[in-house]
Amino acid sequence: MRSPLRVLVLLGVLALIVVAAWALHRSFSMPVRERGSASGAGAASPGQDPNAGEDVVARALRLAGIDTTRKKQWVEDIPDLELASLTTAQRETFLRIANARRCDCGCGFTLAGCRRFDSECDKSGPRARALYDSVRAGWITSAGGFPGRPARR
Repeated sequence: MRSPLRVLVLLGVLALIVVAAWALHRSFSMPVRERGSASGAGAASPGQDPNAGEDVVARALRLAGIDTTRKKQWVEDIPDLELASLTTAQRETFLRIANARRCDCGCGFTLAGCRRFDSECDKSGPRARALYDSVRAGWITSAGGFPGRPARR
């Protein structure tokens, strides 16, 4: 005959394993954005980003298909930032830094390139906005040490 203490310890260990497995399973689940609207229309409205609502796999495949030489290409304009409101010197400072720093989402683009080609990136958005705000407020006044705009061909 088994002692009640052994049974309780066994039940406790089993409960601990079940809770750990559940927590581990939840930590690996990835949220996936649905493409299109509830009505099933997958096309974006005029003026809307055509890649909005793209699921994670489709986004990764789209970014992987971009030629690697374009990932280092100089970007003049970032769609979600009003660069025209910056002075010429501020705009040059912002663009030099944004075109030199790499995005840390793993896409291989510069910060400016990631904003240009993947406007849904949750890493480059806040970083580009913080850089923009810092340059606009005058906290960053020089892009010394960052490469300049490449010569036009």
